[in-house]
Amino acid sequence: IEEYVLQNQYSRKSFTVSLFPQRDHFRVNKGEVIAWSGNTGGSTGPHLHFELRDSATEDPVNPLKYDGLGVSDRMRPVIDKVILYPLTSNSSVNNSHNKLILRTVPADGSYAVSAPVSPVIHGETGIGIKCWDTFDNSSNRCGVYTIELLADDVTVYSYRADRFSYSESRYINAHIDYASRIKSREYIHRLHIQPGNRLSMYGPHMGRGVLRFNDDREHEIKIIVTDSYNNRSWVTFRVRSVAVSPVPPAEIACSKVLPWNSAADFTADGLRIHFPAGTLYDTLWFNHKTRDAGNRWLSPIHSVHNETVALHGRIRLSIRPDIIIPGKQDKMCLARIDDRGEPSYSGGAFRYGFVTDEVNRLGDYAVTIDTIPPSASFSFSRGANLTGRSLFTATIRDEFSGIDSYEMLVDGEWILAEYDAKNDLLVCRPGKSPMKTNTLHDIELRVTDNLGNINIVRSEFRW
Repeated sequence: IEEYVLQNQYSRKSFTVSLFPQRDHFRVNKGEVIAWSGNTGGSTGPHLHFELRDSATEDPVNPLKYDGLGVSDRMRPVIDKVILYPLTSNSSVNNSHNKLILRTVPADGSYAVSAPVSPVIHGETGIGIKCWDTFDNSSNRCGVYTIELLADDVTVYSYRADRFSYSESRYINAHIDYASRIKSREYIHRLHIQPGNRLSMYGPHMGRGVLRFNDDREHEIKIIVTDSYNNRSWVTFRVRSVAVSPVPPAEIACSKVLPWNSAADFTADGLRIHFPAGTLYDTLWFNHKTRDAGNRWLSPIHSVHNETVALHGRIRLSIRPDIIIPGKQDKMCLARIDDRGEPSYSGGAFRYGFVTDEVNRLGDYAVTIDTIPPSASFSFSRGANLTGRSLFTATIRDEFSGIDSYEMLVDGEWILAEYDAKNDLLVCRPGKSPMKTNTLHDIELRVTDNLGNINIVRSEFRW
């Protein structure tokens, strides 16, 4: 496998390659080691995925539903908390339009909630649950297999993690309480399906998990959670429905109502936004504000709603700069600004008086400029004798727009440099390259950032 990958990297002159070997290209015997995994990876570092897929569709399937993996699991899933969400401006929970968090009290698989009295609820309400699964002799928190929501013994929502399609991956942002993920890094299952959520892991239940409380009765709510080995936990609690809302409707600040099921546009002074159809999971009461950016930015800061609302696809965001530096228009871009005021590169280009980018997150944006090239340096001094070494490294880093491309040439010929973005390192292995031995070599490294700023460094070494 390593030789196959290396050959393709050299033929394509690229460290990053996507390869799809033919079905019988690699013959593997049972028990044969085909790869090593470790803990140095992550989203930006080298790592492996273990997957079972349906050959006909390429859909990943739940590997724990198949025998032979040697996994021992007698542990019940953990239910940590339950959340009640008022879903409309006329809905309320305990005389409030805010969500109510109920901590759980465990008792050998069954759970109760810590509320001393039944929550008082009116109107359309959603329920969320924070839960996870563990295995024997492991502290890892894993996902659960099934979730079922019952209201008065009637199933109104169900979820089953048997399989999914990679094309559905982004719907995870609609499945979870996205605002809690952003604010507190919690994963909470939303047990009510937003209208734009087309994830295929739900059962076909009427009402999509939305509970409607418009009578003067108590109702029993039960949530059952299982893992792939049929270990089961459940939480049961009661709520008191009231027919008349005890509080007036919530007032929602809104610049424009954007429907979830059609394209929409929003314009303001110095701002244009286009939302393609399918971008939103639910109707959005969109809000926009601006604030002065001082000397740090080339435009005001535009609050494009807020970061706690998820987008399924990209929207076209255009901001007009107040300042244009002659000859530097190609270095202008949009920056996304977090709640600490720290910027991150978004992208975009200057056209027709606006800087335009396709973004997949809401939040604060402004126009900025990046004219600073990446930094690059070798791990050895000029003329160093590297004979006998299995590798040498270079450090590359860009402080804003990020590394777009790099190229390492030895004696004018391309050689493979393995990019470890997690540690800003390029790793070169001379013994796996066509480099001649016992020779003084010239080396050149070209690094380009996402706005076309280039740095070229040269040196020489003996190997």
